[in-house]
Amino acid sequence: MNIVIDRIQQGNELAFKELFDEFYQALCVFALTYVKDQVQAADIVQEVFIKYWNRRGDFDNLFKVKSFLYTVVRNDCLNTIRDNKEIREDISLIESDAFFVDNLVEEEAYRIFYNAVEALPLQTREVIQLTLDGLKNAEIAVHMGIAESSVHTLKKLAYKKLKVTLKDYYYLVFIFLP
Repeated sequence: MNIVIDRIQQGNELAFKELFDEFYQALCVFALTYVKDQVQAADIVQEVFIKYWNRRGDFDNLFKVKSFLYTVVRNDCLNTIRDNKEIREDISLIESDAFFVDNLVEEEAYRIFYNAVEALPLQTREVIQLTLDGLKNAEIAVHMGIAESSVHTLKKLAYKKLKVTLKDYYYLVFIFLP
């Protein structure tokens, strides 16, 4: 998927459509948890994709793009709720400390996991990053110019190293890796 991000940075509209198709539904469902209206959620998500396109040069990997998309969808939903006086009381619940803490814990989990991935040896790290981007072993092998069995071996090695590194957080491996 980082290849798609690179093509988007260069202004490739087909790559942008591929990203849009990949994340549109999930972002709409995410927006619905805030605004409770499908049309409004879809409008917000479409506007966020336009914002991303206009700032596409700022993002060089899928993790940053996903972070941007989800953060801006959330913020735009909150702004919509603030502007809608009929459901104004919902904003206090959404902005409550518990909601903030949940988001903070989730962000911390991402940070811990991605720091552990960054500490892996280069080739092993690349296999895991491509796995996170949604590539299958055969696609990773072609992309890296190595045998598919090597990809499998590198994945096993990565899982073992991540298990040691994340011994207190090993559940993160199951959350983030397919």
